[in-house]
Amino acid sequence: MKSYVWILSLFLCCGLNAQSGNFYLSRWYVNNNVEASEFQLIRKLKLQYILSNDNDNIYVDLKVEDHEVQERILREGLTIWINMDGSELKKMGVRFPLGSENTGDHRKADHPENSSNREVNGVNLISLANTIELKGFTNEVQRHFPSDNRDNFRGSVKFDATGLLYYKLIMPIAKLPVRNSRGGHGAMPFTLGIEYGSLPNTNKQGENRGPRPSSLFHVGSSGTSGSKLEWINNVRLASSK
Repeated sequence: MKSYVWILSLFLCCGLNAQSGNFYLSRWYVNNNVEASEFQLIRKLKLQYILSNDNDNIYVDLKVEDHEVQERILREGLTIWINMDGSELKKMGVRFPLGSENTGDHRKADHPENSSNREVNGVNLISLANTIELKGFTNEVQRHFPSDNRDNFRGSVKFDATGLLYYKLIMPIAKLPVRNSRGGHGAMPFTLGIEYGSLPNTNKQGENRGPRPSSLFHVGSSGTSGSKLEWINNVRLASSK
């Protein structure tokens, strides 16, 4: 009996230690140059990402090679969801770009003279990716503002010479409800979601609940038929060296 209890205790301890090490550590932000080898693939979303931070901001960089995903992001929009309590609730997020189909100017982007040329059409769609929308930020009075706003959330999307789409979102840490660890060793880990596609639906409370995370990455249903969402769990900010 004692032997059985000892084996069970050992199993539980190993399981707890494995879970505690299951986190994504943000890299320390140095400059805008991100090496290709630093990006990590989210296979279900068909894009690559990297998270970084300094003392003032959190930086979300995405690299998209798939042409269909590129077009969906530019036409239907992309939202970065942030939950500081570790849950997968779509209560607070930053939508950028809004998507040309949600700006009222999508007819301009689909003009016949551009529709036969993907690159020209892509550049036209890029020109419409110029607005950020805040969702669930109760302390922010202004919910829509230009994406090049230097004093707030800001972002950019662009194609490189080879046709890759590069996305960057900069989120001021001062505007996020970051929770400090009880031991005074930096910020508590949080959950970040990446969703692209049609505008998300919410319930009566303004929330769209997803299942609890079972691993570092979790693909969840967004509540809409066309959008795709994946959560990155246990994100921890890097400290300056």
